Amino acid sequence: MKKKLIDFGLVTLGAFIAAIGFNSFFLENHIASGGVVGLAVSLKALFGWNTGNFVMISNFPLLIACWLFLGKETFVKTVYGSWIYSIFVKLTEGVPNLTDNPLLAALFGGIVCGFGLGVVFWGNSSTGGTGIITQILHKYTPLPLAVAMTIVDGCSVAMGFVAFDIDTVMYSIIALITIGYVVNSMQLGVTSSRNIMIVSPKNDLIKHYISTKADRGVTEIPVTGGYSGENHTMLMTTVSHQEVPRLEKNIQKIDETAFIVVMPATQVMGRGFSLKKYYKLDEKDIILPM
Repeated sequence: MKKKLIDFGLVTLGAFIAAIGFNSFFLENHIASGGVVGLAVSLKALFGWNTGNFVMISNFPLLIACWLFLGKETFVKTVYGSWIYSIFVKLTEGVPNLTDNPLLAALFGGIVCGFGLGVVFWGNSSTGGTGIITQILHKYTPLPLAVAMTIVDGCSVAMGFVAFDIDTVMYSIIALITIGYVVNSMQLGVTSSRNIMIVSPKNDLIKHYISTKADRGVTEIPVTGGYSGENHTMLMTTVSHQEVPRLEKNIQKIDETAFIVVMPATQVMGRGFSLKKYYKLDEKDIILPM
């Protein structure tokens, strides 16, 4: 029950943020950022249709598809998400347009709307509309959520070619890409950890340093040199980004010829990251406590 209440709270908050972003940045700048609201912007310019009413009416056939392909629980949340988003779009129609610069509107509107949609997705829902098609594609194909959203919304942006000039459409594409990037970042998590790969003839000393002084776990991976054909053992460890400089420095003290590769790591879970770290040493011996 508590989880469901949290989900509905996230959907409400995210829908409100997305509606504010739409009316504060996109509507008056004619930025059709994709989805049903993007179509609404184009159709308002062409025929003067009310955006809030269009969003509500167009959701009905898509909600039927949601029931058939995404299940009852998602349907209930999406009905609520589409309803509350339509209400918020209607209620926030009078908010001031924050900029007349279409580039700034595309970028900042994309950030605000992307953040709002990301919060809605955290609640395992969508704001209805083409978000339903996005979720169906994500569920039944290997497409990541942000890629599916970009494809579906891209079709909506194409409608802008009929309603607006090419410059406006290009600004709409910028907004669409920005929204996709923000949503993807929120789904994967902000990259704050690093995977470090190390190959060295002094692996034992480096492994001892990482597991004792740095107080991090180490994985040994057998590898073969592509040029020499020789077998080696590669060490892999995951640390916070703050720990990387000192870790690199101390590894190079052990072996200045060590081959080190540092890569971003997202959604790191387990002891020391998503779970509290148990320190084996005094705090002064640890590189940088989490």
